[in-house]
Amino acid sequence: MTTNVPSLPLFIRSPGSFRDPSGMVYLTEGRVFRTVQPVYAEHWGFAEKSGFFEEAIRQGKLLPFTETTPLEGSWKTLEIERLPFISYPYEWSFGQLKDAALLTLDLMQLAMKHGLVLKDASSYNVQFFNGKPVFIDHLSFEMRRTGEPWAAYLQFCKHFLAPLALMCYRDVRCGKMLSLWIDGLPLDIASSLLPWKTRFNPLLQLHIHTHARMQHRHADARQVADKVKQLTLNESVVPKLCESLRMVIENMQLPTFSTQWGDYYSDTNYSREGAEEKARFVRQVVASRPGALSVDLGANTGLYSRILAEHFRAVIASDLDYLAVEKMYAALKQEGNSPILPLVLDLSNPSSGIGWASEERESFQGRCKADFLSALALIHHLVQDAGIPLGKVARYFASLLRQDGTLILEFVPWEDSQVQRMMAARQNVFPDYTLEGCIAAFQEEHFILREQFSLTDSLRTLLVFTRKLNELS
Repeated sequence: MTTNVPSLPLFIRSPGSFRDPSGMVYLTEGRVFRTVQPVYAEHWGFAEKSGFFEEAIRQGKLLPFTETTPLEGSWKTLEIERLPFISYPYEWSFGQLKDAALLTLDLMQLAMKHGLVLKDASSYNVQFFNGKPVFIDHLSFEMRRTGEPWAAYLQFCKHFLAPLALMCYRDVRCGKMLSLWIDGLPLDIASSLLPWKTRFNPLLQLHIHTHARMQHRHADARQVADKVKQLTLNESVVPKLCESLRMVIENMQLPTFSTQWGDYYSDTNYSREGAEEKARFVRQVVASRPGALSVDLGANTGLYSRILAEHFRAVIASDLDYLAVEKMYAALKQEGNSPILPLVLDLSNPSSGIGWASEERESFQGRCKADFLSALALIHHLVQDAGIPLGKVARYFASLLRQDGTLILEFVPWEDSQVQRMMAARQNVFPDYTLEGCIAAFQEEHFILREQFSLTDSLRTLLVFTRKLNELS
C-alpha cells in the first residue's frame, strides 16, 4: 500500500546525503524518505525481484521500508522508520564496531546469494537500534557481474578492519581516529602504526600490510585502473575474500586492560543507604517525566541508564571511558532488545561536525534534542578536571535538551572525597564552584530549579531543572 506525501519543497535533504547519485535522503518532522533515481532503477528492480530485501529485513539486518508516492524528480520513494538517534563509528566501542563490520559482511554474503554485491561498505551505513546493528542504506547493493572484483573491498578495510586492528593491537582509543578521515583510515597509516607482530598474522598481512603496499605501488589512478582491468575473478574468489575478512575480525579480542573509570561502581564514596536513596530519587524524577529520548551523560556502565530505559523509548548512555562503554555494550548485547545506546563521548571535546562544509556528519549537539538529561557525578569532572566554567556547562547542557526538557544534575562539592583524591595536586581555581554558585549559573539564562535533594551520608546534592522556554543565542 502506498501513502501520500507532500511535494519535495517541504522536505529538507539530509546534509550527509549527496555523494551517491542513486538517491538522496530527505527529512521532515518525524519522518525519513529515501528517493531512488532512474540511474539505479535496473539494480533496484533486480534486487527487489531476487527477494534480497525481504530476506534481509526478515533477518533484522536491514531497516524496513515502505514504498510511497514518489517525491518530485524521483523514480521511486521509500519511507523508512526514523531512528531515535544517529551515531557515528568514532563514537562506538570496539564491540560495536566489530558487530557493525560483521553485519556488513553478512549482508555482502546475503547479497551474493541473490546475485548482488555490496557496492558501498561505509561504516556510516550501519546504525544501532534496540541493541543491535542494522544497515540503513538500501541503495548500497547492485547486480553482480561475473569476474569483477569487489569494488568496496578497500572501503571495508579502511572503515572496519584497520581501525579494529589498531584498537585491538595498539590502543582501544585509536577508534577516535575515524573522526579524522571520513572515508576510513588510510591503510598505509594503519600499517605503519600496527606492531610488527601483526605481519606474522597471514590475514592482517594480506588485508592491511600487503594491501597498503599495493596501494602505494599503484598510487597513480591510471595504474590502478589498468591493474583492475587485468583482474579476472572466478566465482569463488570474492566469497573467500569475505570469509577471510570474517575470520580475522571474529578472532579479534581486546586485551585485558584497566582504565580510571572502568570499575567506578566498585570504588565510590556512597554508603549503601546513600546509593539506594539516590537511585530511588532518580527513579521518582524519571517516572514523573517520561518521553521519547533521554541522555545519560557520564553513564559509566549504565546503572542509571537502565532506570531511564524504564520510562523512555530510547536512551543514549555516553561516557569517555572505553572500558566502561565496552562493558555496558557487552552486557546489553547479552540481554538483548535494549533501548539503550552506549557511546564513547568526551564531553570536554564532544563530537564536532566533520566532512564537507563541516556538516556532512553532524555534531553530537546538532543530533541531540532530548526530553531528559541526566548528569550524575559529572559536574566536578567538567569544571575541576577539564576547566570548563559552570556557565558554559549550563549552556551546553541546555543545547542538548528540547525546550521545557528536564535535567537532573548531581552537584559534587570540592570537599567531596572523590574530588579531593582527583584534584590532590591542584587548587580550586573556580571560586564560584559551590552549590549556590552552580544553581545560580544554571538558572541565570537556561534553566529553572524545580527540586533540590541532599543525599544521606554524603556532601552531594541532586538538582532537578527544567529548560527555559527560550532560544539559545
